Amino acid sequence: MARSYGEGSIYQRKDGRFVASWVENERRRSAYAKSEKEAKAKLVEVAARIKAGQTGADSTVRFRDYATKWTAEVLPSARDRRGRLLSAGTRRLYGDVIELHAVDVLGKLQLKAITEADVERVFSKMEAKGLSGSYQKTAHKALARMFRDAKKARLLAVIPMQGVAAPAEQPKPKVVPTSDQVRELIAAAPNQQMRTFIAGLALTGLRISELLGAKWSDLDDEMLSLRVMGKGQRPRTIPVAPALKAELVKWRRVQAQERLRSAWWDEEGNWLLSSACGTRWEPHNARKRFRPVADRVLVGMTPHSLRHATATMLLEEKIPMKVVAELLGHSSTRVTEQTYSHVTARLVTETTDALERRLGGLAL
Repeated sequence: MARSYGEGSIYQRKDGRFVASWVENERRRSAYAKSEKEAKAKLVEVAARIKAGQTGADSTVRFRDYATKWTAEVLPSARDRRGRLLSAGTRRLYGDVIELHAVDVLGKLQLKAITEADVERVFSKMEAKGLSGSYQKTAHKALARMFRDAKKARLLAVIPMQGVAAPAEQPKPKVVPTSDQVRELIAAAPNQQMRTFIAGLALTGLRISELLGAKWSDLDDEMLSLRVMGKGQRPRTIPVAPALKAELVKWRRVQAQERLRSAWWDEEGNWLLSSACGTRWEPHNARKRFRPVADRVLVGMTPHSLRHATATMLLEEKIPMKVVAELLGHSSTRVTEQTYSHVTARLVTETTDALERRLGGLAL
């Protein structure tokens, strides 16, 4: 026989356990207890949580299932603190880091059972894999946002990350290939897709997300310029060097052949650099294929290293700082100066030496 206790009721099962039952959001929910006293205490706790605007009891949904739902339904409309929609690159990065590193550790656990120690294990495994502090910090942001959304959806009362500090970013020395190494890298490309990818980065200074987010329609009719969407959804136009145009022409022929061979092709994508079925070439997969080629030329080189190489070569060729900043999509020349201070310091020395050669020895 059920006994009523305020907003809920208690009854005993045939196996001897007691059930605390209540109605929440037009749904009946239950919690189990070993005694009637314990069941009553649970109802009191439920009432207090609901009064505080929380869910009566944490959801039993598993991390893996919520992560899938969150990535598909919540993340696409996520906004930053200023209310702006997160960039497509950031949303993809958050989804990737959750899938690749958090689900592996937390996937089978119920959301309500996850502890700070469990979350710490995610970062411990990332550290053991040699992943950078910057990437771990991104994982921290993604997890924190996901747990906040779970709490907002009344699936959790407490976020299991409040005592988990964001991993510190350990700055790594830049790996910057020389112009000869860039040429060697392009020559080492195993196919035209990778060759175009490397040339596209080296001859434009684009970020990998910008290049892989470009479509054929972003090129002008003569393939002399490419319009890309940069950080903060800021568009800019990049000149296309003749050497890059030649690679794009060859790649377009290869891509057309792949399209004919493919059983299905993404007709709507029209991506400049696509996968074997015409879909967007994901940065994670591009980096994975780039690494073995790059390591034969310069160990530690990444696609972003080519952006550094581009900027360094342009500055060494005395291209004005403002022009380089605009090409790279920096918000100001100060960002460029800070990022490539090692180059600018050397150029200042060279300038001083040049003046000394011209005016040195003057009796003032």
